Amino acid sequence: MLKIAIFGAIAAILTLLARGWDGTKNPSPPSNPSPPSQPSHPSHPTPPPKPSHPVPTTSDSLISNPPLLPKSAKGKYELIVAYKTSKLYNPRNGLWDQVLLRGYLTKPSLFDKKKTGEYVEDQLVGPQIRVKQGETLALNLNNQLPPESETTCPTHVENVNEPHCFNTTNLHTHGFWVSPQGNSDNVFLKFKPQEKFDYQFKMEPNHPAGTYWYHAHLHGSTALQVSNGMAGPLIVEGSRTPKVKNGKVTSTGDMDILWKEKNSYPNENILLFQQIQYRCSNPDPNITFAVPNNCEGVGIGMLENYNDLSISGFWTNQNYYTSINGKIVGEMKVEQNVFNRWRMIHGGVRDTIGLIIKEIPDSSKFSAEQTIKACSAYQEADKKAEFEKLNSLNVHTIAQDGLTMNHIQTRTLSVFHPGYRHDAMVAFPTTNRYCIFDTKLNIDDEINAPLPNVGPQIAPNHRFNAQLLGWVNVKAAKTKAQTAAQFLKDRAQKIGLSKDIQTQLSQLNLSAFSDHPSLMTPEIDKVVAARPKQYSAFSLGPDPRTGVFKFGFRHKKDGDTLSFGDFFDGDGSVGGEYVRQLQVGQTDEWELTTENFGGHPFHIHVNPFQIVKILNPDGKDVSEALSEPVTDPNGLEDVQYRGMKGQFKDTLFIKANYKFILRSHYKKFEGDFVQHCHILDHEDQGMMETVRVCGGKFPCDSPLPASHHH
Repeated sequence: MLKIAIFGAIAAILTLLARGWDGTKNPSPPSNPSPPSQPSHPSHPTPPPKPSHPVPTTSDSLISNPPLLPKSAKGKYELIVAYKTSKLYNPRNGLWDQVLLRGYLTKPSLFDKKKTGEYVEDQLVGPQIRVKQGETLALNLNNQLPPESETTCPTHVENVNEPHCFNTTNLHTHGFWVSPQGNSDNVFLKFKPQEKFDYQFKMEPNHPAGTYWYHAHLHGSTALQVSNGMAGPLIVEGSRTPKVKNGKVTSTGDMDILWKEKNSYPNENILLFQQIQYRCSNPDPNITFAVPNNCEGVGIGMLENYNDLSISGFWTNQNYYTSINGKIVGEMKVEQNVFNRWRMIHGGVRDTIGLIIKEIPDSSKFSAEQTIKACSAYQEADKKAEFEKLNSLNVHTIAQDGLTMNHIQTRTLSVFHPGYRHDAMVAFPTTNRYCIFDTKLNIDDEINAPLPNVGPQIAPNHRFNAQLLGWVNVKAAKTKAQTAAQFLKDRAQKIGLSKDIQTQLSQLNLSAFSDHPSLMTPEIDKVVAARPKQYSAFSLGPDPRTGVFKFGFRHKKDGDTLSFGDFFDGDGSVGGEYVRQLQVGQTDEWELTTENFGGHPFHIHVNPFQIVKILNPDGKDVSEALSEPVTDPNGLEDVQYRGMKGQFKDTLFIKANYKFILRSHYKKFEGDFVQHCHILDHEDQGMMETVRVCGGKFPCDSPLPASHHH
């Protein structure tokens, strides 16, 4: 209890600092160069008419896969950025809030050139984009947001870590193994309103097939744009067949071949979790400031000011809700006993999701209203004991962050931090209704710090035991029940894979489909031992040397905290800034920590990393795999890290006072990119670092990108 109290007190103090810091002297927590009242710039379209109560239809609540973005006749995708208007269900009052937010249009034909800068009626999710291995993904980013001014997006930015340029944007393909230079995954580019740009992402023939996502990544506006909903799923399709010789895998294949039927994937569900934020243009004066989504079915919800972003432990206290493909408390339809592949993506900004699926007994004939009422009852803290008695659905995880694992892990709880992806096999054994919940974790495993009388979304002693995300409507079917192992073996047999692979799959062994060779071998032990370790520590708070409140990293244990773009003239300096220089073709070991308090999701572009070990404050490795499925996840310490040893990822929650040992191999793709905290308001305020792979064709002393400071 003392630990919790101290932790809460520190968080409360820092939150007050964040609210009252003088931004004229130092980088400040969430702020906006324009006045805190509704800004006149950047401009935004005239809001649509205000309906008294938007009338929902059945389709408004049905969770379906995001629409597939169509290609042009020339094989190019056009991704248009514009203001979108739609409605979001508000469980707080049972009404539908009309919103006007920045987003990616689900199809180009929705845009009317005669209404440039105006809003478009569209879904609150980015379109699905798919690409095959060996192809070039040609994509034209078309910024049709309204113009900005020199005030909101100055030509010369004095402090790059002050949020700015909210209608200016770019694109990041999160998790792609592609070049970070030129017109590829180059996050140093920027595009103002009315500008277009042709991206080309050249996919390697052996690029891992899997689940990725795209989102805005312009430093200074990333958090606000993603909180508006500027994110979408990005799927790499694979068709490689694994090969085995003398019982050993000689070349790996792609899990996609086990799911494909003719030219489609009929049993595939893409679930993009978003935490869309908004405040109402004409709030109800009877609703307190602590409730931002106070449209009451009348006002228009918008997000125009960085100060309006929910920070720290305020997410649930302000009644925000996590959506799935733009639907809040929506309905999914599945068939009984049919294994589906769920591609799950955390496309939010700062909240942890502890996903668990619970069966409601004797509910097969429940209506939608009855189901939501029954599921919602378990949200309350006093229902925790009954909640735990409900049957939890086993989820069979086959990939993390788009990368197929060596072995399936069966669990009932799937933990997501911003940027995480899980691919999983799920089958529903009864025709009862199932509730999709975001359930609580231990306090230290949540991103949001517990503040007095607030708490993170699902902290112990909070008014919520869990938050309802959606529900599953199971249709009776004649399909016989199978285990995950039986299903995979049968699919392998049907498409003619060898008996060796059939046997492996019957043991939930996926090594024939896992692309990355392990970096945890005796040979590589010797390589990394002879090389300097890469050290990186998240640092948030007053710098002990200067007293300045900073969001940043330390690259040495005894070094200064550096925010993105800070002046630096020590080892690794390029153009007066620190650049982490990595040698192409080499493998390095990394040590990651979080200083002060809380935790931060670490994300690095281009090259994934393998988790060697995760050491708690007592020095115990908590990343070992569990020998059986987790059936009581809430009672286990560090449940989010169980089974991570040896896994490859591109995003990882770095818990305070823990030590994370990772390894990464820089096979190719030289150039500059970034590593950063995926709490995106932290990234915007300086918790980001330039990383450079060099030493081949790219000289390590190359100048910084021209648009490095926008």
